[in-house]
Amino acid sequence: MVDIKAIARETQKTIKLYLEDPYMKELKCKMINVYWEKGGKAYLTLNKTIFHPRSGGQDCDLGWIQNPEYKFQILKVLDVEDVVVHYCKLQYGDSGRIKANSDVKCILDWDRRYKNMKLHTAGHILDYAVAKVYGRLVETVSANHSPPNAYLEYKANPPTNEMLKTIIEEANNIVRENREVKWIWVEYEKLTEIAFNAPNLARLPKSERYRVVIIDGVNGIPCTGTHVSKTGEIGEIIVTGIEPSTMGFKLHYNTN
Repeated sequence: MVDIKAIARETQKTIKLYLEDPYMKELKCKMINVYWEKGGKAYLTLNKTIFHPRSGGQDCDLGWIQNPEYKFQILKVLDVEDVVVHYCKLQYGDSGRIKANSDVKCILDWDRRYKNMKLHTAGHILDYAVAKVYGRLVETVSANHSPPNAYLEYKANPPTNEMLKTIIEEANNIVRENREVKWIWVEYEKLTEIAFNAPNLARLPKSERYRVVIIDGVNGIPCTGTHVSKTGEIGEIIVTGIEPSTMGFKLHYNTN
């Protein structure tokens, strides 16, 4: 059985291009190493990647890693101590001839990524709308920004029907205004200045610096997810249900 943590210890940190350009669909790079399991499955490490791992409530990207001699289909992407590990199945090629430090091409499953981008940005907008309607910061205790069950779990009493209607209106006003979405890196000491009202501050792990996603006119939120560059790309935010939870309530949502 492959030891994922051992892979991370012996591998340099991966350059995470998805953090800087979430619209990059293809990439030529180096496959640093391949660690085989039974059944043609393997863990691949790359010097850089466009594939987002499962993190921050966003599901991992899928796609393919290939060259003229072989092709891998990605089954799962993991981030282990800043090393992005791609768990794959060999679709064609001779496993005995696949060597480390070979040139490969990465191809992203763009439809899956773009849906996740729209849902994740929509989640940030809903955080803002919920706080505005409640008149205070409402802490998030969990979130899932990917289909088929995107939701935000808040530490508060569920909204009334009138409050929910206003939340949806506030959120979709921001979508219709097609506001700019950007991301910046800030040091820990400046985090509370940039993201003073972020709903996830209480559960952030300690780090030297943080990536903060900022929607124009909306408070920044520390986040390593992929986002659209304009809110209008979302189309429409649809709330599909409110579910009571042990911590408060879950707001289930989708985009059209």
